[in-house]
Amino acid sequence: MNEKTLDYHGHRKRLKERFNAAGRKALHDYELLELLLAYAIPRRDTKPLAKELIRQLGSFPRVLDGDRDELEAVSGVGEQAGTLIRLVKACMNQYLEPGERAGTKLDSPEAVLDYVRLEIGNKNTEYFMLLCLNAAGKVVHTDLMSKGTVNMAHVYPREILKTALIKNASALILVHNHPSGTLNPSTHDEKLTRTLTEMSEHLGISVHDHIIVTKDSAYSMKMGKCL
Repeated sequence: MNEKTLDYHGHRKRLKERFNAAGRKALHDYELLELLLAYAIPRRDTKPLAKELIRQLGSFPRVLDGDRDELEAVSGVGEQAGTLIRLVKACMNQYLEPGERAGTKLDSPEAVLDYVRLEIGNKNTEYFMLLCLNAAGKVVHTDLMSKGTVNMAHVYPREILKTALIKNASALILVHNHPSGTLNPSTHDEKLTRTLTEMSEHLGISVHDHIIVTKDSAYSMKMGKCL
């Protein structure tokens, strides 16, 4: 083992010690990513690659939000490291996803924000998500109903209501993201909300809210304000 190899192994050991002693706040963003990459690329100094990933994709969150093509386009990443990064993000989503077994109760728009922001807030295209709740206000199903362009996700009310009926939902929360970063609801957003609210009422299902999310914030169409 040459001197250069010993140097980065020692550095990696010190990163692990800092993390184990004080948690994620003890490390810079690039150091967290550097340490993660080390598990996919153990025989290489991953510090330059971690910095290059953040530089090319724009930020630490954007690295975790990167798709396979974006990640593997960065020289040195490869399939192994790219898969590990996407797996970490998938585990985060799975951990935060409300579910019936966890008995998650959603009684306010704020209760779902962490999950929906992580799931779709940083996406570069627009997604529409449906959350189905039972009579007790607990989530029984979540579904990404549609993926669209940078400014529109085509959603069909009949498909939303079909899903709600199949899952025996008593209430719905509608969520979609705005990749542009603006929280202003469009005319289409308002029309869709009215249509689904009216149609749902005839089926004994209430629409609790329609939430617009970005990577930094969220807007409740029901409350008419940012959350």
